[in-house]
Amino acid sequence: MTATAESGTLRVPRSINGIERALAHEERARFHGELGPLEDPVEREAVIGAWWLRAVSAAYGSDRAGFRAAVAPVLAAGRAERAAA
Repeated sequence: MTATAESGTLRVPRSINGIERALAHEERARFHGELGPLEDPVEREAVIGAWWLRAVSAAYGSDRAGFRAAVAPVLAAGRAERAAA
């Protein structure tokens, strides 16, 4: 698992390319296998979100506080968007 270091914080961009770069080769194939056949934007977003959380969790390893700090704003923004819709 790889991640980009920025200001001492490990990050995995919440994008297809960011997730792909953070995954090991065999995981990339599974990620693209799940993502590839989906045409519905809601289903695609759900797969991207699940794999992003998996990649970030692995990137942070045992630093659970860092993991929570990294994902909390993203998850909160997603909840706010859904509530506004």
